[in-house]
Amino acid sequence: MAGEEQSGPPAAVERVVVAMKGHPGSGKSTAAHAIAAALRCPLLDKDDVRDCTLRLERAAAGDSGMLNELSYAVLWRVAEKQLRLGLSVVVDSPLSRRAHLDELARLPAALVVVVECRPGDEDEWRRRLEERGDLLADGDGWHKPKTWDELERLVEGYRGCTDYDIGDVPRIVVDTTDPMVGAEAIAARVEDFIRSLLARAH
Repeated sequence: MAGEEQSGPPAAVERVVVAMKGHPGSGKSTAAHAIAAALRCPLLDKDDVRDCTLRLERAAAGDSGMLNELSYAVLWRVAEKQLRLGLSVVVDSPLSRRAHLDELARLPAALVVVVECRPGDEDEWRRRLEERGDLLADGDGWHKPKTWDELERLVEGYRGCTDYDIGDVPRIVVDTTDPMVGAEAIAARVEDFIRSLLARAH
């Protein structure tokens, strides 16, 4: 499977935050579900929070930026609660800005591992995104891009901020469009990567 692994200094902890990273439709959620199942830990999905802000969005005359940041703030708070309970977590969000990664890095005594979903086959990525777009209604997922043009406008609006230096945070890059590798295989690879980091910490 195409991909790369970047290992920073390990932390002497057992709790792990698996932070998904990637653009909409890149396969993050499918991989995140498989990883959470393999690790038997809670899956925290930013979309679950954002989906619930539709009524607020309408009432606030479409102040998307504020409500999007509120969704992240809720996500970090829930993640912190799970870590304080001694649990590892998988956080499913685009992780589109360095500030978002910094928030995760500030969570108490946990090893943060980034799983970056980088589709190698753009045609397959486009097909999946537009297929999903056909299924999205004015409820769950109302805020997600539904067409390739919408995704391109969203990425253009990021102005390159998604390609930031993650420093010494351990990272594994996966190609979620590789036809030879399914979500379970990605999860197994991530699990092995985490085990190797924790082994180095002891």
